[in-house]
Amino acid sequence: MSHSANVRTVHILKTGELIFSLEDYKKVQDRFSWVDKAFVLSEIFRLRPLTDANRFSFVAIYEETKRIKPLLNLEPEFYLSQLQLMHSNP
Repeated sequence: MSHSANVRTVHILKTGELIFSLEDYKKVQDRFSWVDKAFVLSEIFRLRPLTDANRFSFVAIYEETKRIKPLLNLEPEFYLSQLQLMHSNP
């Protein structure tokens, strides 16, 4: 594939707030001390070739359930609502 894959991490707080930026993550990073950063990085690399052009994939990291879940090929126009919906059903 010749496109640049859009794979991001998103930290999802117990409140449902979505954390995308490093600046915001630094404010809550102590809540995610259980996260295996090497695993997250491996998921990012795994998702890159699977992500279609003009779509986003995410590595969603849930504070409440302490789960890490890959979310593949979300539509750019709707990914925020899709992520919030998935917060209800991790």
